[in-house]
Amino acid sequence: MKVVAMGVALTLLIGIGLGATAEREPLIDFMVAEGCAVGPATRGLANDAGFRKDEIDALIAHADAVAGTIRMQDWIVLSSSLCRIRPPEVRSEIRIDDTEVEALTSAIDAYAEFGDHGCFLDGSGLMQRTQETRGWNLERAHLEYVRFIAENLRTGDLAFYKNDPLSTPAGFQILTGPCADVPEIGAIRHSQALRDREFDTLIRSDAPNVVCGRDSSPSYLFREIVQKRIGSENTNAWLSAEVNFIAIGAGWYIGSGATRKGIPRPPLCHFE
Repeated sequence: MKVVAMGVALTLLIGIGLGATAEREPLIDFMVAEGCAVGPATRGLANDAGFRKDEIDALIAHADAVAGTIRMQDWIVLSSSLCRIRPPEVRSEIRIDDTEVEALTSAIDAYAEFGDHGCFLDGSGLMQRTQETRGWNLERAHLEYVRFIAENLRTGDLAFYKNDPLSTPAGFQILTGPCADVPEIGAIRHSQALRDREFDTLIRSDAPNVVCGRDSSPSYLFREIVQKRIGSENTNAWLSAEVNFIAIGAGWYIGSGATRKGIPRPPLCHFE
């Protein structure tokens, strides 16, 4: 009986880890892209991607037996030992080398007199431009824009970087081609690596400070969390903004749109 039970458990774990078919990604990888959070919104997305209810239920049942799993209302955040939160791979219809992007990117020295060395993107202008060139409505332009920001922050082709919390960056900084030839490129690359390495810990550490449906994410304590976790290694005073833009672009906010920020959902927050 023990052999049979172990065989069933192994089959279940293979199904969770490797997926039911060779044509689709594993369920656990799908949930990583959703912040390792299983709830009404992400269940629906998983169903749309071809995952069956029994597969999702099996993952939850397995997660319940793993230390560190968090249940709250109709959401469950999988343990970091089972599912590690990473900056999600988001894909936008706007590409970094599109003519609309190039036309709205500043010269590398445009803001040098203000202490900002680099090529900076006119984000609001890009939304307006894509409506004109592609015939998109405002909602579609906004959706593709936030996806563009999230995608390129993750790949490292964009940054929202400054080492002074009292001074706002001139905008999203393009870091491709000659635009990457800036004095702070080493510090920026180091900050991006730290952000990605600690993404799971930073998200999970801040979630208890953010109430789902009421507060914004990250919380006002996020900078303190970063300091405790990363310390003086982090030089980007605007790391919380990068995390926030990635989360919005990945769809981790419910009801987000062109005229509304929306509200965070797990794993970014908790229910009281």
